[in-house]
Amino acid sequence: MLRTATLALLTSIMAGLLVATGSAAAQARSYGHTGAPDGVLRAGCHRYRYHYVVKPPTGDWILETFLLGPHHRRLASNAFSSDSESTRGHGRFQFCRYSTTPGRFTIKAKLTWYTTPILGAQKEHHAWLDPSHFRLHRP
Repeated sequence: MLRTATLALLTSIMAGLLVATGSAAAQARSYGHTGAPDGVLRAGCHRYRYHYVVKPPTGDWILETFLLGPHHRRLASNAFSSDSESTRGHGRFQFCRYSTTPGRFTIKAKLTWYTTPILGAQKEHHAWLDPSHFRLHRP
């Protein structure tokens, strides 16, 4: 009897965790996205354009973007702020062909926004947007 009750409790807890995890993932998607077109990995150092769209809950936000190369090596990063940028726009990652290889690139993005309770200090919130991918091939 005790085993059955324990098993039922564990099953209930796991189901709750799955629902919470699923809703957190859905929430992350609702905060915005990034993207870039496929292209050519040109010789030398160049800037590669990408776009972002954010939907922060407040007007005070920062978006950090990170570019990972085909072997998950960090290549570049950028930051956008509500102080100087719109909630949608373009950025450019600059890197050199000698520092990476052709293949699938990943853009990761972290949105941070701030709220100020009526009687309290500013509070910081974070959400990771779903990663986006694009391919660069040799000419």
